[in-house]
Amino acid sequence: MDPLLSLLGPALTLLGVVAAAYFTYRGSNRKLRSDAGQQMIDQHQEEIAALRGEVADLRRTQRIQGDYIGALRRHIADGQPPPPPAWPEGLIT
Repeated sequence: MDPLLSLLGPALTLLGVVAAAYFTYRGSNRKLRSDAGQQMIDQHQEEIAALRGEVADLRRTQRIQGDYIGALRRHIADGQPPPPPAWPEGLIT
């Protein structure tokens, strides 16, 4: 057999194995990055949902405070004597 052919066969096989290993590594590395990215997106979505809940609670509290301020001002404007109207439910913890 030709000596060049006997050396070329194993070299091509080795090259194929190395190329396959490289492309497998690159593919799995991309998948890991996309999984980490998806995990970060999920975490941010959970944080956004929690923040939206906090904002809704703050808006509710602010609305209750505004209503109570209005009641106090009406109480004063109507010339009613003390005591002022009672604190609303949910405003004092």
